[in-house]
Amino acid sequence: MTAYDVAAWSDFAQTVGGGAAALAGLLFVGLSLNLSEVLEHSGVPARAAATLSLTISILLVTVFLATPGQGREVVAAELAGLGLAMVAGSVWAGRHQGRGRPLRFRVYTLMFLLVPSLLLIVAGASLLAQWGGGLYWVTAAVVAGFLSASANSWVLLVEIKR
Repeated sequence: MTAYDVAAWSDFAQTVGGGAAALAGLLFVGLSLNLSEVLEHSGVPARAAATLSLTISILLVTVFLATPGQGREVVAAELAGLGLAMVAGSVWAGRHQGRGRPLRFRVYTLMFLLVPSLLLIVAGASLLAQWGGGLYWVTAAVVAGFLSASANSWVLLVEIKR
């Protein structure tokens, strides 16, 4: 079944990798242009770091999927491990960007970062168990990651100027 055949996902990895690299590059350039505004506001640097980390994480997922000869168990461990690292980074960023903000805002911004992370953990577990959708969860994680990174990028690059 394709959901559990890592080698069948190399085209997906190449396509997503190009998009993730482009988004990370644009975000980096945009942050460089708005650096003084980003540094002026409490919590915004943490949001910027989390958003850039999210795009780099998506890029790492594509590296894992495109690396030839890796077994299903290895890719499952890489995906779950990256998801766990992303959870830790998301919680850190959430604590720093939410200082002095209402709980609803903190939960909302944290969920933007946590959803892709949790989906990667599910992908790794499902791939390892060969049950429940396998690598199709990676698609969900990537879509959620792109949506989250795009929303955060908009705030960092456009809304910060208002």
